[in-house]
Amino acid sequence: MTAFYLMRHGQADFGLADERRLRGAVRELVPLTELGRQQVHARIEELRALRPECMLSSPLTRSLQSAAIVSLGLGQPLTVEFDLYEWIPDLTFTLDLQEASRAAFREAQSLGGEWPPGEQRDWEPYSSVRRRVGAVLERYLHLQRVLVVCHSVVTIAMGGPILQPAEFWAYDR
Repeated sequence: MTAFYLMRHGQADFGLADERRLRGAVRELVPLTELGRQQVHARIEELRALRPECMLSSPLTRSLQSAAIVSLGLGQPLTVEFDLYEWIPDLTFTLDLQEASRAAFREAQSLGGEWPPGEQRDWEPYSSVRRRVGAVLERYLHLQRVLVVCHSVVTIAMGGPILQPAEFWAYDR
């Protein structure tokens, strides 16, 4: 059985996206804050104890930057998997403020992550996240321990808790 350890990236600088009024997908390219880098560094020994055979990352900057810190700390190569990207709070790709993303998240959570029958919303249903992330994880079932640096709503969609920055959760597939 494969143990997947899903780790949320460190604290991201979404203030930068708001300050620059970035719209749509480009908002997802913000880096970690200094605190975010420290949060990830603080987890290195815990992650080393997991003895991951493989390390995967979302392609988004905050996860990739977190994974690079861990990769260097563990001496573990890193594989970027495109479909590990974060849940999409705005399928119109027009949002320009973090508060709009938070509102979409609150609505998704209130609806159990799925659109009501016969309706559509502007956010990605959690079942869509599960399908794409599950397809990635499926390719690594031949390993025993895999570290996956990703995003909070990805872990929620996979049935896990809301993780704080740089926390991780064991997902047994």
